[in-house]
Amino acid sequence: MRVRNPLVMDCGVYHTSYRQDMAILSAPAARVKVLAILALLLIFPWVVNPYYVGVANLIGIAAIGAVGLNILTGFTGQISIGQGAFMGVGAYTAAI
Repeated sequence: MRVRNPLVMDCGVYHTSYRQDMAILSAPAARVKVLAILALLLIFPWVVNPYYVGVANLIGIAAIGAVGLNILTGFTGQISIGQGAFMGVGAYTAAI
């Protein structure tokens, strides 16, 4: 008996067209996960203390910066000269 993990896609699923390959959320489990995460994110501000909403906001901003830096340096191999500057300008603009 094969044990199947419902949170990941099956191996051996091959796409035969570009449209299938570029389809976002083609697996039903992926759709359920994304909808659950979106529901949690929408409910979060009304359930928790405003302090934790601010902390979650800062975590989200840092995560966006980290993912952008990972894409820039990890996948493309480029060095980051302006990444910190743009994050700083965005933080300054948000603070004003």
